[in-house]
This record gives sequence, structure tokens and C-alpha cells, in this order.
Amino acid sequence: MSFQPEILEIQRDVGARGIRLRTTEWVAATAKPGVESIVIIPGALTPRQSFDLLASRLAERFRVIAFDFPGFGESEQPSPRRFSYGISTFADAVIDLLSGLGLARAHLLGHGIGGAVALRIAATHAEATRRVGLIAPLTHPHPASTAKRALLAPMIGGFIFRQLVGQGLFSSLYREEVNPKIDSETLDFYYRSFAPPAARAATLAILRSTLDTRPILADARRVRSSTFILWGRDDQLFPVENGRRLSREMPNAGLELLDSGHAPHEEIPDVCAPILLKFFAGLRAGENSETPQPPAYAARR
Repeated sequence: MSFQPEILEIQRDVGARGIRLRTTEWVAATAKPGVESIVIIPGALTPRQSFDLLASRLAERFRVIAFDFPGFGESEQPSPRRFSYGISTFADAVIDLLSGLGLARAHLLGHGIGGAVALRIAATHAEATRRVGLIAPLTHPHPASTAKRALLAPMIGGFIFRQLVGQGLFSSLYREEVNPKIDSETLDFYYRSFAPPAARAATLAILRSTLDTRPILADARRVRSSTFILWGRDDQLFPVENGRRLSREMPNAGLELLDSGHAPHEEIPDVCAPILLKFFAGLRAGENSETPQPPAYAARR
């Protein structure tokens, strides 16, 4: 029977770009000083708690920190007039967060829009980046339905976000496109995080800022850190072919396809955890692979 260390969970606020960010840190009670850190960068529609199950497993070997972006979850929610919501400003906030946490370098793990932020950091702050894990990151343009285009329209979109996206529509969209297996209690918590007017304004601003994904792809091609990509075969939000294309376009990237939707860290954390533990420990992350990872490889399925 393997020993399971006690995992401590610590909540605190850290200032970044003049904004208060709420963080959760997971670390083993027996962790030694100087243990390597993984900074989790969540997507746009979920708070940091969406990574609870995965983070607690990664914390058996690493110090793990997740946070809510400015405008989201329990972090400060400045208006778009005060804070410029976008990939670059989010990346700058993460760099400030690293400084506030006393981290010169860290592994990065980003999901969705958070994956785009991780790519931006790795492309522009290589000195602060160890390895990069990506879970279905936003990178390539994808067709949007009429309803989605209406949500992001210059004038009507703001009205829809403020008035018409209620709990029923939010829950339906989340189950259809992100995680069909999510339980109602967790989904209710996610909606309460999204519901405040300031959070809705922040969500609309970041979604509009990422309509053009060409700068994200340019960042991806500049990344030289070892990178590993997890993608669900049944992803209804970003097609799995995007993952295959991304792994070919990046110089040092591997790809593992999983039996899940857009959020495998929520659906199957017990499958994701050993893959990511191997990768961040410097091992080949693909199935049945225990040998040290060379600088560039691809475990494509």
C-alpha cells in the first residue's frame, strides 16, 4: 500500500498588477524547502476550485498554486474601464503573482484561455518558465454558433450577458460544451461565481479580446520550454484536431488524447494526475513511458 502524504490547503490573497488575486495553495505536509512549484491557470468560466481534485494529487510531489484571474471568482473584479482584460495583461498578472509568491521560476498548467496565457508567459518570460502543461488551450479559431456570436456582439452581447444568461442557460451550456458529467452542486457554485455583474463584464471582455487567436498561435510557435498537451477526444468546445495541429506547430510539444470532454481535469483527474506528475518530473508523460524525456518529443495517439 503506497503512502499518501497529508496535503495542506492554504488560501491567501496576493497583489498583482494592482489587483488582489485570491489563491489556493496545496503542498504536502512533509514537503522539503525548495520543492518545485506548479502554477495552475484556469479557464474563463470556472474558478480556481475547478482544479481542486487534480491539484491535491499533484501536491503529493509539487507545491501547487491555483488562482482566480482579475474579474473572476474571489479575486478583485475591476471594471473593463479600469483593467484591460486580455491575454497579455493576464500574463503580466501571473508574472507579478510569481513574484508575490517568491517564485523565480515555476511550471505552468493552463486550461482553455488559461492555456493561452501560459503560452504567452512561456513565449515572453522564458526565464520564469520551467515546463508547460496545457489542457485544451485556446489557440486556433473555431466556428461559433449564432447564439455565441450574439453573446459577443458589440452592443447586444452586453445586454445578453447582464440580463439573459441565467442559471438554466449557463448550466446547459456548461454541460453541453465543457463537462457533461459535472454534478449539480458544483455547477451551482460555478454559476454563483459567474453571476455578479462585474464577473459577467469581465467574462465578456476577455472573450471578446480572444476572438482573434493569431497572436496566441504566434506565441505558441515561440515557446522553447518542454510542453505537454492533454485534449479530450469528445471536446465539444475546441475540436481535438486543434490539439493535433498545435503539437505539430510547437517545437517541443507532446500530445495525449483522453476519453473526456473539454475539462479532463474535472472529469478524470485520476487519469490526468499521473500523466502530469511524470511530465513535470521530467519523464516522458505518455502511456507506459518511464524513461527520461528528451528535449523534444511527441506522444501522439
